[in-house]
Amino acid sequence: MTRVFSGVLLLFLCLAAPVHAQVPAAYYDTVDDTDAASLRATLHVVIDDHQRFPYTSSQTDTWDVLEQAQRDPDDDGRIVTLYRNISYPRRGGGNELYDREHVWPKSYGFTDNDGIALNYPYTDMHALWLSDSDYNFARSNKPFEDCDAACMEFPTELEDGQGGAGGPWPGDSNWTDGEFTAGRWEVWGGRRGDVARAIFYMDLRYEGGTHGVTGAAEPDLRLTNDRDLIDSGRSSSNRSVAWMGLLDTLLAWHQEDPPDDAERRRHEVVAANQGNRNPFVDEPAWAACIYLAECGFQINPGLNDAWYDPATSGQGFFVTVLPASGQLFLAHFTFAAQRPAVADPATLGEAGHRWLTAIGPIDGNRASLTATLSRAGRFDDPAPVERVTPYGSYEIEFHDCASATLTYEFPTANLSGVIQLRRVVKDNVLLCESLSAGAAFGR
Repeated sequence: MTRVFSGVLLLFLCLAAPVHAQVPAAYYDTVDDTDAASLRATLHVVIDDHQRFPYTSSQTDTWDVLEQAQRDPDDDGRIVTLYRNISYPRRGGGNELYDREHVWPKSYGFTDNDGIALNYPYTDMHALWLSDSDYNFARSNKPFEDCDAACMEFPTELEDGQGGAGGPWPGDSNWTDGEFTAGRWEVWGGRRGDVARAIFYMDLRYEGGTHGVTGAAEPDLRLTNDRDLIDSGRSSSNRSVAWMGLLDTLLAWHQEDPPDDAERRRHEVVAANQGNRNPFVDEPAWAACIYLAECGFQINPGLNDAWYDPATSGQGFFVTVLPASGQLFLAHFTFAAQRPAVADPATLGEAGHRWLTAIGPIDGNRASLTATLSRAGRFDDPAPVERVTPYGSYEIEFHDCASATLTYEFPTANLSGVIQLRRVVKDNVLLCESLSAGAAFGR
């Protein structure tokens, strides 16, 4: 299984990476992401048959869990809503400020929660959010799609450093027009990716059949760009098959708005209660594999950073991805294979310092680079530098956003070998994970 995680170079410090998700050990160990079909099938098994909570009850219900999941990080006695992004005092069920929004509308597949059989998608909190009642009403069951300046604005509030910048379109507002399946709802920039990943989860989690423990019937929920298909699944009763979208819009939103701390906090609360996770929050690049058949890690500008080999930390590398030209540039700061005599003069620093550069085309998670040796230059000296091209070659393969294997061959120097690379710091791993999916999307 391939897991996707996002002059003075010798001053390398190994800093601890921030924790982006609290995935239980071995949770995804059975997942096979070699191709789209295998990934979908094996992920579905992992997240299937979760623990259901009642929609409304005197016992622990969805109100209780959602109010904990969407709590205001600055005040545990308040919650932050999905679309308006406003902080309200926690009021419990049936209040006049906020209600519960099915981001996959319940009218598309699982409308009836009053029958004898348990309705799992109706109460699935990976896709059930606290929302302002009027915003929820305005959204109704419209598909998700980018709007335009003629649409009606539903602005956000400034909260937790996000939102609050309203029109003109698009600003940081929600926008809508039309009615029902013919309408559209554009989610504001800070939560559009959250919504997209919730919809991907529903498509993956619900594939028809019955719940493996309770035997409750479950719908087959599917994503599409076809509004006629979406409309065909709209019903006042539960359906065996239903559609939602628009898929292309949701893929774009997933790329534009990667998981942030607020989404991860919410996800961990829901996952702890239901016993299943949303894989697209944990591994954003899996969306490209499942929906675009672009599987495996993709080189992207999130790799731009300082890299090194912990076993030989006296040398280092700078990586720069050039997406417009589809190339990768590498600068390798190292030392001479044979250390110069102590008496050899150096204008500044160590006489054995060497610097090689290389550039070459990108192919998925690999790049083939032609190496150039620069020599005869001096510190702060305008005299021309002598360059030898090609001096040799590098092949670099990125396994994920924090590790790579570099193979080098320099025939003139009779040198070849393999170097295992790691990032010096991991601050940009999350960005890289998001951009890896975006690279697969071709955006």
